[in-house]
Amino acid sequence: MDRLTELYGRREASAILRLVAESRFGLSQTDLLLGRMEHLSDGQKAEWREILKQLHEGRPVQYVLGRAEFLGRPFHVTPDVLIPRPETEELVRLILSFFPENSRASALDLCTGSGCIAVSLALSGMNVTATDVSRKALAVARGNAEALGANVTFREEDLLATPDYTDARFDLVVSNPPYVCESEKREMSPHVLNHEPSLALFVPDDDPLRFYRAIARAAKTGLKPGGLLALEINRAFSGEVAELLKNYGFTDISTHEDQFHNPRFVLAKA
Repeated sequence: MDRLTELYGRREASAILRLVAESRFGLSQTDLLLGRMEHLSDGQKAEWREILKQLHEGRPVQYVLGRAEFLGRPFHVTPDVLIPRPETEELVRLILSFFPENSRASALDLCTGSGCIAVSLALSGMNVTATDVSRKALAVARGNAEALGANVTFREEDLLATPDYTDARFDLVVSNPPYVCESEKREMSPHVLNHEPSLALFVPDDDPLRFYRAIARAAKTGLKPGGLLALEINRAFSGEVAELLKNYGFTDISTHEDQFHNPRFVLAKA
């Protein structure tokens, strides 16, 4: 516990241990207080020690358990994909405020990662296509779609190669692309920096909007007239992203704050 407290603080360390106890061993907080860890089998105790070892090394609990919650659903995660964040849940909720359930709207999710956005939209009734440059990430995303019963079409594509979606025409294009500047590494927690995939996190300091330019180009060809573009962004570049979209001819551009009052999402119409 002391090592976990050092890494995360006492409150978060306790929450991590409760999560492990409940999800892996079926033990509630009351069970822990009553000392029922002692009733585990020798094999379970060995598993508990191995989990603690990985946690003490700074490995995120979601990777240790192989799962993360997103909008109340369990998603499989590996170090090949980012751990889904609460802010991205907010993005999905924001999108769904524009589309009634079972709307059958067509959606394109660029840089899908674990597939948490794509799967969630598909389960709301949308027809979803999702892309990623990482074959390993796509394998995780496909597994999540199958496990949760979501019908999603996955494609291996390099967004920076400017794929053309003229023949597809979507009602929605959404993306949570890499947007953390290299210089921001010094502000990041070691358990993020040392374990989550840098391919899905970082952009060069001298070109922080490289993915947003590519998304704007793809969305201009791929969106139906009046279609919605929804982006998660680096809070430091909300104005720059909005200006970029304006220069590409998008309209009704709006910036939305996350739960921490940071400018985190930009919406626009084609």
